[in-house]
Amino acid sequence: MKYIKTKYGSYALITGASSGIGEEFARRLASEKYNLILVARRLERLEKLAAELSSANGIDVIPVQLDLSEENFIENLKPIIEKKEIGILVNNAGVGSTGEFINADSDYETKMVKLNCVAPTILTHYVSRKMIERKNGAIIFLGSVVAFQPTPYMATYAATKVFNQFLGNALWWELKKYNIDVLVVNPGGTETEFQRIADAATGPVPRMPKNVVDTALNALGKKPNVVDGFFNKLISISSRFTSKKFIISASGKITDKLYSKKGKS
Repeated sequence: MKYIKTKYGSYALITGASSGIGEEFARRLASEKYNLILVARRLERLEKLAAELSSANGIDVIPVQLDLSEENFIENLKPIIEKKEIGILVNNAGVGSTGEFINADSDYETKMVKLNCVAPTILTHYVSRKMIERKNGAIIFLGSVVAFQPTPYMATYAATKVFNQFLGNALWWELKKYNIDVLVVNPGGTETEFQRIADAATGPVPRMPKNVVDTALNALGKKPNVVDGFFNKLISISSRFTSKKFIISASGKITDKLYSKKGKS
């Protein structure tokens, strides 16, 4: 962590940067004197954060209002980032939902897949090409502890996080020959705005965004995958040693108890 600026480059691109884990990544990398490109939908929040971090740390901070679930979003982003040396890409933007799949809003679930899966695929494809040219860079994907087992009442969200984990882990292997570090960080329940939007509880052992960012930056360059928090590690490990039927049933009972029963009759 101490040498992250000299190791990777001058700019970090962070999606979902207006709150929660994305904002914490922005604050942490700003303190390391990284210039920032902050992407989110809420421009007022972004501009306030950008002004604060730029003034406090003497860095360049570019706020970009963008909905990553929209078609061709990358075309609006290219003119802003194409001449910037992006040393770190943090694919953090994402949404979730709870409740029975059959009662979910199909449009919202589809938008979730676009934001959680399609957007990081497009961004990583574009940014990694420039990292390959420099033979240097880092890419962080936000996975989740629910990616380690099918999760009833969070079916689509859990599936999107499996995608993030598999994509990130595969790219860890593909890109390491270009001196590019790839990491998937898997939080569990974390005290963020995400929980409110997804209508979900944080679970019995909630973590803070600072914990997740600490875990990610400490693991970056050392491994392809990391789980944040001891309790979450136990959950991820348990799925390896039990039958699929048992783990799905247990997961369903836990999520039914912990998370909102929105959409259930």
